[in-house]
Amino acid sequence: MHNAAFSCEYSFDELQIRLCDRWETGLLLYGHAELTSAGADYEDEFYVSAIRLDGGARLARPNTPNIASNFEAELFRRIAAVIEDEKTPPGRHAAELFAGELEQFRKADCDQAYKIRQERTVAAFA
Repeated sequence: MHNAAFSCEYSFDELQIRLCDRWETGLLLYGHAELTSAGADYEDEFYVSAIRLDGGARLARPNTPNIASNFEAELFRRIAAVIEDEKTPPGRHAAELFAGELEQFRKADCDQAYKIRQERTVAAFA
């Protein structure tokens, strides 16, 4: 339906990640995640494309398997896993935020396309 890539920012605070097969409450994370549309084949789904922690650290989505031991890559994966999982409270919140922002984006995109068509029609008659 839409071709343009879409992303929005999701703010998180007191985010817990899984460590040693349990939710770790001694490590709470604060920051922002960029939620990006997963593409035309996954119409209303998103993935975390970048993370910025409140302290200033920027974590990029790992793109090669050979950096699995890299601390920043592992931290990114664990934070993204929570935000991308609709079974977690932050995941549900992120999904709701993304759906609302995407709907507004599509509406604005539709409105803009309609205005362009109107302008072309008027210009054709001028």
